[in-house]
Order: sequence, then structure tokens, then C-alpha cells
Amino acid sequence: MGSRMKLVGYIRVSTEEQAKDGVSLGQQTARLIAYCDLHGHTLVDAIADEGVSASVPLAKRAGGRQVLDALKAGTAQGVVVIRLDRLFRDALDGLTFFRTAERTGATVHSISELIDSSTPAGKLSLTIQLAAAQYERDLAVQRATECNAALREQGRVYGHVPFGCTSITVGEGDQAERLLLRDPETWPVRDDVVDDLKHGISLRRVADMLNGRAIPSPTGRPRWSPNTLRELRTHHETLRKLPMAQLATGATATPDPEVSAHV
Repeated sequence: MGSRMKLVGYIRVSTEEQAKDGVSLGQQTARLIAYCDLHGHTLVDAIADEGVSASVPLAKRAGGRQVLDALKAGTAQGVVVIRLDRLFRDALDGLTFFRTAERTGATVHSISELIDSSTPAGKLSLTIQLAAAQYERDLAVQRATECNAALREQGRVYGHVPFGCTSITVGEGDQAERLLLRDPETWPVRDDVVDDLKHGISLRRVADMLNGRAIPSPTGRPRWSPNTLRELRTHHETLRKLPMAQLATGATATPDPEVSAHV
């Protein structure tokens, strides 16, 4: 066990999570107090971020900034949480925080993962936990991407409808199924963009040409951006194999409110 020190507690919970799992702010605070009492640490404060997603970096959360300020000012020698996911959105976020904290001698304590980074074993455990969490995250993304690609090859809707495509519904009731087809109005735009990029025209120039033609951006923003164009190349060859919506028979087109939010 590391030396006794002054710790600032950090608590985060979303409204949905609190309702589902009962991990309330009060319960988290009680566990932080019990941990400090058990190990002889002093809990100098318990800072809360309520209704804040883990996807928001710690430095951009109101409570997270208070934690960082307390560590920087030296009013606390470390931060204690019930789980590492209270602090970090991913491994990179966690490792960045940890490396910054090390320069000031600040430590990280996680009750559930039994981590105390004031010890060599604790530092190793923290690094392993963060790496494992990032691995699981990357694996989930890979599986979702593979599933997405497989369903698109079958002409079925998975998630958002890509720019240049449209969704239709075939069948009724429990037998209804949404299928993915190319949209005769927007597909030519996507096809031209990808062709221009293949011929070496820069992303910036293509974006300027689209903006000059007053073609609406699929993101809903007033202008196209290079990043939006870069994503258009993803899965384009797979989507090219889909039939045009106008060739479908016995199907009813269904508007998709999220079609413009994805490319």
C-alpha cells in the first residue's frame, strides 16, 4: 500500500445510468469515504459531474476541470474514483492524464480495480487496465464495422443510411424489412466525388466545387468539408453494387431523418 495522502474524489453519473444501475452520486461518495478511511487517506473534496457522458474528455467537464486544478495546485495529491471509467473515455485519455499527473506526483486510485498508482504495482495495473479497456473498445468497433459491411453487401439497412443511398420498406407488419438502395438524385454526386478523388483532385478543391454548385452537405452544415469527403470513399465500391431505388418494384420508399447525418 502507498503512503497516506490527501485525495480528491471524483464522481460521475448519467441520468440513464443512475436510473438503470442505481449508481447514484450519494452511493459513490460513500464508497470514496470508506476507501479513504480504510487506507488512512484524507478525502479533501468530492467533486461531481452529473449527467455527463464518458465521451467528454475530463478537462472539458466542469467537475473534471476542478479535479485537475486541485491536483495542479497541490491541494490534493491524487484522485480517487469507484471505477476508472468515471474518469476516462478511453485508454488514450487515461494515459495522457496519468503521464501529466506523474509530473506533479499525483496518483490515481480506483476502488473497483484495486489500483493505487503510488506504487510500482499500481502503475503497472493501471496501464494494463487502460490497455485492456482500449482493446475491448477497438474490438467492438471492428465487429460493428464488419457487421455493417456484411449487411450492406446484402442490401440491408444497418444504422444510418449512407449519403447517396435511400431506404425502402418491403413487406408489412412483422415481415417488413428495410432495404438499402442507391438514390438516383444523390448517388451521382457521391460517384463523381469518389471519381474525382481517385484522379488526384484534392479534398479541398472537390469541397469548393460542391459548395460552388450549392449541393447540400450530408452533415446538414452549410458547406462541405474535406473530412466529410474523405469518408465518402468508405464502402463506396460495395454500395455501387446496390440497385437504384427507381428500379425497385413492390416497395415503398421511407424517409430516413438520419440519412443526411452519415456519409
